[in-house]
Amino acid sequence: MNRNLITCFGISLILSACSSSTNEFEIKESEVPPNVVSALKAKYPNAQVTKWQAEKEKGNFYFEAEIKDGDKEKDVMITPDGSSVTEEKD
Repeated sequence: MNRNLITCFGISLILSACSSSTNEFEIKESEVPPNVVSALKAKYPNAQVTKWQAEKEKGNFYFEAEIKDGDKEKDVMITPDGSSVTEEKD
């Protein structure tokens, strides 16, 4: 639990240091809190993650997973506590 909080806090600090309204950077799955990974796998059990990003947009922080679910590619947004998993709309 403490590791999750420290990871989220560290990523939040980095993102808040950036000046634009949308900030994102690629991260390794090992840097994503386990509850975020679990929330994604619960909603998309057969999906393969091709890329993880930490993102801050309009003051909100979340994790973005680019996934391949069957023959479809999707961008999925997950809140840091794993309570919300939604597909990003283009």
